[in-house]
Amino acid sequence: LLRRQMVRNFRKPLIVASPKLILRSPLATSSLSDFAPGSSFQTVIGDLASPETVKKVIFCSGKHYYALNEFRKEHSIADTAIIRLESLCPFPSEELKKELAKYEKATEFTWSQEEHQNMGAWSFVQRRFQGKLNVNLRYAGRRPFACPAVGDAKTHSAEREHVLKTTFI
Repeated sequence: LLRRQMVRNFRKPLIVASPKLILRSPLATSSLSDFAPGSSFQTVIGDLASPETVKKVIFCSGKHYYALNEFRKEHSIADTAIIRLESLCPFPSEELKKELAKYEKATEFTWSQEEHQNMGAWSFVQRRFQGKLNVNLRYAGRRPFACPAVGDAKTHSAEREHVLKTTFI
């Protein structure tokens, strides 16, 4: 993000809207070598899962990855890969094709998001996966809703748990 900001031939103020969870998480930090010459921003981050055992591929973006990865570890799920889209626009078709090529045995492809169906990236990525990559995604997330939050901690936690479970079913 910072690299892209500095390389541009015009200057604009940079505003980063990021949840505090990611800023504080040691899992979301980069080493100094990630910023060294010869390195670049990764628009798609693949999984370390063994491609031979993967039957299901989950796509997500943002902090939702950390919840999915934690759930996968807690339940010892080994046949699922989680691929992160770090930049949606321009859509990283070529990078996604490379990642998808690794998982030839995968039969199920899911988009998972924490946001409600009408508020997250689902409506944007679903058409592009189908049109550019010929991949039909299953949706796993909250149902459409008029408000960004339900307003009740118990309901929010129940919805969050439901999203995680339906993603891996």
